[in-house]
Amino acid sequence: MKKLFIILAVMAVVFGCTEQQHPLLRQVWGLIEVNPESAKVVLAKVHTNSLSEQDKAEYGLLKTILISKTHGMYMVYGMIDNDSLISASIAYYNQHGDEWHRGHAYYYRGAIRMSKLGNMPGAVKDFKVAEMISEDADDEELKNLVYNSLHYVNIIIDNQPQALKYAHKWLDSSIELKDSMKILRGLFNCATAYADMDQKDSAYTYMTKCLQLKKYASQDLLANIYSIMALIYEEKGETAKAEEYIKKWEENGGYVNVYFPSSDGGWMETHSNLGNLTLARIRKAQRQYEKAIILAEAEVDMAGNDQKTRMKGLELLSELYELTGRQEQALEAGRKVKAYNDSMRYVNQIMQMADWQQKFDEVQQTKDFYRRTSWMQGLIIALIAMVALGIVIGMWWHRRKVRRLSFRLDEDAKRISELRTKIELQEKSGQENGQEMARLKEELENRMERISGTLLIGTQMFSQLQQHQCIAEATAKEQQCLVDYFAQLRPKRWQEWERKYSALSTAQYIFLIMQDDLRYDDEAIAAALNVKRVSVRSMRARIKKSER
Repeated sequence: MKKLFIILAVMAVVFGCTEQQHPLLRQVWGLIEVNPESAKVVLAKVHTNSLSEQDKAEYGLLKTILISKTHGMYMVYGMIDNDSLISASIAYYNQHGDEWHRGHAYYYRGAIRMSKLGNMPGAVKDFKVAEMISEDADDEELKNLVYNSLHYVNIIIDNQPQALKYAHKWLDSSIELKDSMKILRGLFNCATAYADMDQKDSAYTYMTKCLQLKKYASQDLLANIYSIMALIYEEKGETAKAEEYIKKWEENGGYVNVYFPSSDGGWMETHSNLGNLTLARIRKAQRQYEKAIILAEAEVDMAGNDQKTRMKGLELLSELYELTGRQEQALEAGRKVKAYNDSMRYVNQIMQMADWQQKFDEVQQTKDFYRRTSWMQGLIIALIAMVALGIVIGMWWHRRKVRRLSFRLDEDAKRISELRTKIELQEKSGQENGQEMARLKEELENRMERISGTLLIGTQMFSQLQQHQCIAEATAKEQQCLVDYFAQLRPKRWQEWERKYSALSTAQYIFLIMQDDLRYDDEAIAAALNVKRVSVRSMRARIKKSER
């Protein structure tokens, strides 16, 4: 079901990218997971001369994927001459393709380059680009493939911190994919990475988690787990525990499969008697040197391509030969270890790959930082603009309200004067109309009451200020009445303020009343408003900025 889901996902991506996809290429996508050999036969029927540029790029990607799947990442050498076909696909996808095709093209070119001697740096660069694309697109399947390969690359170049980093990333990705077998192997990778860095407690913790999931392990993987547990206990000096796990290792075949990641996310394997190395160390601790030598020599002979295990065996043999008086053999084993360290571990190419990975990550982190910072700056600017707009609208609304109230007071005063004149004229002329007089008097009383109410509240508020009372608890209506009252009380000063300042708030007008009319000092203003003196200075500065 999982593979079927992957197939459908791949086909959905492909169909979404083009409406005119070549029918044979579509057929290859349908077979590539379930039957790579059949997919290879179908792909061979495609006439490349008649393909569009897009189909040629897809053809190059498919052919590279199939080479990796049918021959394996570490058996491709000699099967292809160069990586020009997939490089042409990458060139197209860099300009026209979607991120799914582009990310997979970089990954599979890295897989091909990884298999060719002397081009490990090219593989690392391709894997890192694929990593960036997969993380930006949040493509969990591609991330899992890339982390798997980068973990192994860093094991090869003995870059232990990076190997541990990608072991963790691969484990996290496997957890996201809910793949129990991959989760178990991810835990195993983390444990071995910690062991390589001599962090035995962390290695033991992860190996314990592996044992909790051992029901998902194959016999070969279980042998791996038991051998590493034996090694950990041997290094901790717990010989009895180490021998217990050596026995379990022997019961599971007595050898360890050393796994390497394949390009399709699976694993290839070679055989190594890592358990023999642990057992040899136990025999050495028991002073059974001859038995230890036999086990260590067997381990070195069976190590195959696992150079790291082979070197550990040679180091142990050098010590054992020294203890048994075989000086010439001890020197020879030591010479091989030194030659390996000089020629493999510290070569310029390997150091360059480690440095390049670090620089690539630093560049990406810098880009991510600036991207996040730019986004935050944009958000802050937008918020400031919204706040500023809100303040401007609020000030405009307040000013409009003040002007309307002032206009209404003026209109009320004017209308009161007109009503009084009309009433006086009717009384003098003797042409009194009862209803009309009642209406005029009622309107006159309402307008006088409205004006008197506003002016009364304003008068009371102004009186409180004159008596140095605190008005901090005054409502917004009461504060507005104070301003309206002052506009009627000091019309010249009010007009002067309107000419000098632009769009002041009610609170700012009250501040000016206390400062310019009542001559309050900062301490008195602060007491009246129940604020700190620094707030007084701040308001004065804001009013200063409102000058025309």
